[in-house]
Amino acid sequence: MQHNKDEFKNDTPVHAPLKFKYRQEMRKLKEMPPKKKMEYIWEYYKFHITIIILILAILGGIINATLINPRPHTALFISWNTGYATDDQLRTLSDMIKERVVDEKANEAVETVLFFPTTDDPSMDAANIQRLAAMLAAGMIDVFIIDSVMFEDYAFHGYLQPMDHALETIRAQNPTAYSRIAENIIRADFTTREGDVFERIMGIDISDNRLLDEIGFFEFEKIFCFSITASNVENATSALMLLFE
Repeated sequence: MQHNKDEFKNDTPVHAPLKFKYRQEMRKLKEMPPKKKMEYIWEYYKFHITIIILILAILGGIINATLINPRPHTALFISWNTGYATDDQLRTLSDMIKERVVDEKANEAVETVLFFPTTDDPSMDAANIQRLAAMLAAGMIDVFIIDSVMFEDYAFHGYLQPMDHALETIRAQNPTAYSRIAENIIRADFTTREGDVFERIMGIDISDNRLLDEIGFFEFEKIFCFSITASNVENATSALMLLFE
């Protein structure tokens, strides 16, 4: 239905006081039938109504994201860099570790993400390397699960941190798990900030791990390592201990 703009022409003086304008509008609306009243309101206030709806939608999104359904805090981030893994397998691993490291009442999550830094596309490789560098700089990655070639490369470039202290913690808490881990230790050179080089425990071979085999991770190398900028080392230590209990 088309309406003539003159039909809804606002005859309130432009420079009239706000209170007077309000009274005039209320009087005019009161005299209109319901249908015409709605048409009038939309004709003259659709911009304001649209802005109000947008503001309410934005506020609703903010309230939902911060108060009602806030995004879980990452209790442990695992970068899976070896072999093929399905989303279901990675999710199963995350859930298994989450039961150990996350308090049921806490809004936390364990993330296991498939991450292949090398492909047949040089431009893609460069983008992946930049992504890896950015994630390391931000302290996002706690654990790498990699093969022996990548282990040597990551150790050489200083992407990994020594695990000696974590193993001492495990030995104190669970000697049985420690004895199993000790059989799978992998050492590599570690360069300190001062430039000194020491051979340290830099990885744990989990290639034949029973729990991972049950999930379907078998027939390829898997080395468990701590990221040099890991922010959840305690949870990473608990996850490693879980794999050898």
